[in-house]
Amino acid sequence: MVEASEACQSCFPWGKLKGQSPAVIASVETMLEKWKGQEGKEIEVFQEFRLLTSEVISRTAFGSNYLEGEKILSMLKELSVIMSRNNFKTRIPLINKLWKPADMLRSEELAKGIQDCVMKIVKKREDKFKKGEADSFGNDFLGLLVNSYHSKDNNSLSMEDLVDECKTFYFAGQGTINSLLAWIVLLLATHGDWQEKARREVIDIFGNRNPDSEGISKLKIVSILSNIPKYFVSQSQVF
Repeated sequence: MVEASEACQSCFPWGKLKGQSPAVIASVETMLEKWKGQEGKEIEVFQEFRLLTSEVISRTAFGSNYLEGEKILSMLKELSVIMSRNNFKTRIPLINKLWKPADMLRSEELAKGIQDCVMKIVKKREDKFKKGEADSFGNDFLGLLVNSYHSKDNNSLSMEDLVDECKTFYFAGQGTINSLLAWIVLLLATHGDWQEKARREVIDIFGNRNPDSEGISKLKIVSILSNIPKYFVSQSQVF
């Protein structure tokens, strides 16, 4: 699995990540438009951010196959709930072979469904590439993984690795980014001065235009805010 992760990192450098900015912006704009209609009402931001991160992951991971990606993410979400529910349950191999609990049967069904969906998307892209209808396997996360899968070097991925990396991309991104966004919003809500500084910096750099990767790299105050939660985590580990 370590080799697979290294292969994944080598095929997905920061330079290619920057090209995903429009997909992220589109998802955020959709969320903000929805919020405009709820002015003065209470918003459950953690739930909103969960929906946002799911959409962003789907767009950046599966690109033009966004709707199929949504189906995969839905199955991954259900699978993660089952895994969490059974984390501390004792498993007896012999008994599980003779009689499988409902959760185990469902998790196996979901795992197969996820693999089948990913392989179906991969085959579509391979067919388009072979027929000359596309000049690459795609510049999204899955496309880069498929490119690595077809690579002849030592870091190439197997199909099993490819499916596992799609799962990891979701599990790592969903929970981490969700919590980070919610924590930053809480900090800004309780520290109005920093909220104003961050807003002023964003307006100074972007004005009325959408953010881009070059401008984002110049956001010093926003960068500080995004790193503050890491400081709180490290301090809690010390104590």
